[in-house]
Amino acid sequence: MTMADLLAISQRPETAGCSYMFGGLQATDDELQTAAEILADEAMRLRCGNSPVLAKWRARRNRAEVATNTDDPERREIEVFVAPVFGLPDGGKTELNKLTDHIQGFVAELLWNRIIQDRVQCLDGRTLMHTEEIKGDPTGTGGDGFVVYEIADGTLVFRLWEIKKHVSKSPISATIKRAADQLSEHGARYLAMLTGPGSKHEGALGQLYGELVRLWLEASPRAGIGVSVATSAAYAPDSHPTFTNVAPVFPQFPAEGQREALLVAVSDFAAFAERVRGIVWTGL
Repeated sequence: MTMADLLAISQRPETAGCSYMFGGLQATDDELQTAAEILADEAMRLRCGNSPVLAKWRARRNRAEVATNTDDPERREIEVFVAPVFGLPDGGKTELNKLTDHIQGFVAELLWNRIIQDRVQCLDGRTLMHTEEIKGDPTGTGGDGFVVYEIADGTLVFRLWEIKKHVSKSPISATIKRAADQLSEHGARYLAMLTGPGSKHEGALGQLYGELVRLWLEASPRAGIGVSVATSAAYAPDSHPTFTNVAPVFPQFPAEGQREALLVAVSDFAAFAERVRGIVWTGL
């Protein structure tokens, strides 16, 4: 089952100048557990890459009994990959709390990543072609999400995303606006950071990467943006979100699908992020 299925993500038509996806409110505890397990595995894949450490972590996660030997050499090896992002179970409360904000942001990015990859076909006819892998370190610099689509005539287009978590009683609209403003201010720089490695792709994809900054600055129809927010049900809008404050920030991207958004609202997002951390720890 895909993440979009687990969270009942539905794709909405263009409204108030921004098309969007919405879901998560109806997810059961079992569905959230499955989602957390998927994200924990994805987090460790991003952290470990093709290293044998990933297989070691998975094997320990799947064992029947929890290991108690903290001096186990294999455990100490895995801890090096886990600790910078998730902390360790025997870490002090103060130290673990310092990581909470980053963990929540990382989980928001992981959610977006899986949901975007599940959406192979967009309402405006775009077909998913390529997603830039999200950062394994949530404190890393650069943009949060980058996706390439193919349109009907074979042309490649892109969307640059900013991803936020919202875990307070302050208006969620302020978080959405902050994300849009951040994209507006730093978008060209984010794309420049992608250009070097991305332009090494073969063919049309590499050519697109080489032109990202120009397409952005020229407000090309091939460019576009997205804003994603992960939050708790209590902070979600009472009615379907319209992301009305995104369009005024990007009037240069008026075509259908050039401005996109995603809102995921689970029962308790902070608790969900902690659940992901707990699952990561089971592989120690």
